[in-house]
Amino acid sequence: MAETTIANGHRLSDLPSLGEILASSPHASATAAPTWSSPDTTSYLDELTSLPLCELESQPTELSSSSAQLTNALTTLCHTSYPTFLSIHATTSTLASSLSSLSSSLDALVSSLPALESSAASFAVDARAIQKDRRKAALVLEHHDKLYDALSLPVLLDSCVRNHSYAEALLLAQHAAGLATRFPADPLVQSVKAECDARVQAMLAQLLRMLSEQAKLPALFRAVGFLRKMAVLDEPELALAFLTGRGVYLDGLFKTLESERKGVQGDAEHEREAYARYLKRYVDLWREGVYDVITQYTSIFLDRAPSTSAAAHPQLHALLTTFTNLHLQTLLALLQEMLPLIPDPSLLTSLLTQLTYCANSFARVGLDFKGLLAPIFVDAVQKGIEREFNEAAEALCNKIRTGTDGKRPASSISGKKPSQYLVAPSSLPSPPLPTAAQLRALSSGPPNVPPPLLVSYPPLAVYLNAVLTALNGLRLLAPVELLSALLRALDTSLAKGLSALLALTREPPWADAPSRPSAEDAKAEEGVVGAAATVYARVLVPFIRRALVEGVYGVSMGKANMPVGKDLKDVLDKWEGAGAEDGVSRDSEIISA
Repeated sequence: MAETTIANGHRLSDLPSLGEILASSPHASATAAPTWSSPDTTSYLDELTSLPLCELESQPTELSSSSAQLTNALTTLCHTSYPTFLSIHATTSTLASSLSSLSSSLDALVSSLPALESSAASFAVDARAIQKDRRKAALVLEHHDKLYDALSLPVLLDSCVRNHSYAEALLLAQHAAGLATRFPADPLVQSVKAECDARVQAMLAQLLRMLSEQAKLPALFRAVGFLRKMAVLDEPELALAFLTGRGVYLDGLFKTLESERKGVQGDAEHEREAYARYLKRYVDLWREGVYDVITQYTSIFLDRAPSTSAAAHPQLHALLTTFTNLHLQTLLALLQEMLPLIPDPSLLTSLLTQLTYCANSFARVGLDFKGLLAPIFVDAVQKGIEREFNEAAEALCNKIRTGTDGKRPASSISGKKPSQYLVAPSSLPSPPLPTAAQLRALSSGPPNVPPPLLVSYPPLAVYLNAVLTALNGLRLLAPVELLSALLRALDTSLAKGLSALLALTREPPWADAPSRPSAEDAKAEEGVVGAAATVYARVLVPFIRRALVEGVYGVSMGKANMPVGKDLKDVLDKWEGAGAEDGVSRDSEIISA
């Protein structure tokens, strides 16, 4: 649409507004000029220009009415709110002075800001260090439970070790090792790890000490299991530690018996029984202890060995073999030392039976040592029987030489006549001699029935009883290979007795007596000695030799080639020679008697 044009060719939009006209009016004051251009005035003038004439004419009246109303309202407001206006006035006055004071204060504040800035910077530096410490403290407080658990590991580990809770102790040790691996540069964690390692070493010592104490298979199996979990020793070393500990325990048991062994030494009356009792208890302890060790070792290391140690099985077997051989040699050495002190074959038989049962039980685990016992017992039997033969011969010789059993000095009985001790008083008038029938019965009668003739000669009867006592004991344990050796020992013992009788014949003790006997009495004494020697050579010697060969070993004297020993043969030859010098045949004397 084309713009509206007016006269002189001007457009309507180019004409000034009512506000501009009023502002440029000469009647308008300079102070009111800005009012005409205000938005409210412009809006009101625009509204007036749009009103019709009638409304324009009524505007002054409306404005006067509104002015009067406003004046009344202001008057009422001033009348009712004058205190407020007074307060506002006072406040305005005070505000003016305060603003000036504030301005001066602001100037002072601005001048002090550099110092404040430097102080704030210094405070920030100090605060950062404090904040760092506080952050550390806060971090410690936040992880207090975890830190407490870590620091409590050594105490808990020590408590577990003391209470034998080894599984829990190993778990705690593994946890400490894991922490040390995760925090290798942390000194606190490494310190905890070191303390835990010390407790683990104490647990290791405690477990190894358990191996040397009294314990059954479950406890030992448990201890070895924990030692395996600790991975401190490999399987052969662990087996060696086990055998060493059990060996220490067995040595402790044997030492308790050693005091009993020392306590019986010097007690001659009960010495044999005491030594036998000691050996029986020792063998019982040895059997139980060593057998338990073998079965425990087999169950722990051989039957249930870990798969990782399969290559070490030969070494494990070698360790067990060494252990058993060592203790077996100890037992055999003790038997070799102690058995000769127990000459009683009945006690030896009991010990041999006990050891045989022991060897049979060990045969089930591959340690049959019955073959090693025979030489030891054979030697013990030989020494014991030979000792008894020698003691009997010495007692007889003392009786023949001094007329006593050797308990009194010879000086107190010097010059004692043989008739006073060689022959029984009832047989003194005519000392009995063996007849031919008695000699024949001696070789054909039972070998275990002593000849009654020996009762007339008490020293010979005592000697016979001592020898028969030894032979009766030998019947319980008579090694076949000892027959020849024992017969030689018996011949030596018999030779000593006959030699003493021959010496009594050559050097009669009554010849040096203060009151020399008459020739008739001297001849009677010689007859007593000769009769005793004859009975000894013709009765006692054959009977005792036959009692050993036939009575103990059941070997016929006629079938067996048992020559007389050299010592006995020499003495018998001397006895025969002494009879020939006297011009008397021993056989003729015996037959005529």
